[in-house]
Amino acid sequence: MGKKRQILAVDDNSISLATIEQELDWEFDVIPLNSGIRALQYLKKEEQKPDLILLDIQMAIKDGIETLKEIRQIKDCQDIPVIMLTSNANKKMVVESSKFKIYDYVLKPFKKRELCERIDIVLHKVSEEKEKGSFLHETRSLLEIEQGTKK
Repeated sequence: MGKKRQILAVDDNSISLATIEQELDWEFDVIPLNSGIRALQYLKKEEQKPDLILLDIQMAIKDGIETLKEIRQIKDCQDIPVIMLTSNANKKMVVESSKFKIYDYVLKPFKKRELCERIDIVLHKVSEEKEKGSFLHETRSLLEIEQGTKK
């Protein structure tokens, strides 16, 4: 079996965090962190970035939107897919977080199956985007060589 994909789960509610870890641990390497501050520290020091971040919107001290803003400023973290978690169906908060490139959001309490499906959809979409991106890059490089513009 290949290496498990890594998910950074950030939630200040210990029950939610334990549930996420328990529900996803069989398929993913889950790194549970209980604050946005700890998530930022982790992302700044670790060379290996997670494949996906599950980020609670409503957290004490630094909420999920503030945390996400800072994540997007960290080198090599601009494109990590993020799924926001919220117990509040407040569309304003979801819209605010979407400004910082989230892929999805999930309402809490979530069902294991729904969360896993959403994660799979996002990771599949990211994989397709990377394939298309590398294909476009290779195509541009070939065109540049043919036109003599690349050396």
